[in-house]
Amino acid sequence: MYGVQINDDGTIEQMNDELAQACVNGLKNLEIHNYPQPINMEVSLLSIFCGFYGTSNETISAEGIGNIRKFNKLSANADKNYGQASSNGERKPNPWILTKILRYHNKDHYEQIIKPLLKKNYEGKKKEKQIQINQTLILNKIDLTDDFTQLDMQEKAANGEYEKEEQIVMDLTRILIYYEGETEDIYAIKGYDAICDTQVLYHKLEGTVYKQLEKININFKNKKIDEKDNSKPITVKHIFKKYASKFFKKRCKFISEDPKILTVFQGYKYKKLHTIDYECLQMYFYLIKETIAAGDERVYEYILNWIAWLIQNPGKNRELQQYYKVDKVQVKIDSLM
Repeated sequence: MYGVQINDDGTIEQMNDELAQACVNGLKNLEIHNYPQPINMEVSLLSIFCGFYGTSNETISAEGIGNIRKFNKLSANADKNYGQASSNGERKPNPWILTKILRYHNKDHYEQIIKPLLKKNYEGKKKEKQIQINQTLILNKIDLTDDFTQLDMQEKAANGEYEKEEQIVMDLTRILIYYEGETEDIYAIKGYDAICDTQVLYHKLEGTVYKQLEKININFKNKKIDEKDNSKPITVKHIFKKYASKFFKKRCKFISEDPKILTVFQGYKYKKLHTIDYECLQMYFYLIKETIAAGDERVYEYILNWIAWLIQNPGKNRELQQYYKVDKVQVKIDSLM
């Protein structure tokens, strides 16, 4: 997996000088043939030239080309067609061919020198990519009016719709967040409440949530063959742990304007009614009008508007200090608050 060096745009990645020099040092005492054969069978002159011409450092490239005849044994045909092979190799540069040659024809050097450098290069790219994602990724927020749940992630993963890790992170932020509890972290995961027919937040412990995330196996749509063969199965749990800082909130409150605090309230739980039963509501209207508003239409309308405002603006405190005299009875509106 460390030898796959193709960028997302299909171009060949440049090899760093440390690795290029290590390849030059290992490509010695080889039997080099003229006619190209699969690299695992024999070393061809063309593949050697393709590798050295792909090296961006001209000094290292020149040293490698100079070593071809100096430290290796060329077949008669290879020696005869040296110039032609050099010309052809210059048109097809690819430095990573050198690592493959060493893998099959100088195994000790590959295992001791090249493979650790490939791993170092691979880990460095992974870290760089993760930093870039962390810096540029604009995350979603949990929206209880959005029907997207863990089931949708499972279906997308099963259908191979994910191409990159950041797509998984974006979807995961639509359903999961965690915050610091008194003794351990608490996880809030969005799920469907069948009774209320709405999306709600379920607060769970880490172990329970991890078990849920482990059930979603990821098979990236455009994953390279080498990676598929050599890597372990990836689950959403792996992705979450990798980008855990993107999901953290410092606390949980009913309502907060602080973006670092999880706001639990996102609207009232309700069943959407197709028809309104005014007869059911009439007893409440009667209580407000006849008892609280003392029969005054003006006060009654004011109170209804005030209640509507409270429902439409949860968490906000509307201080009222107004008094009305109705049939010599003083009504203090803010006594309802």
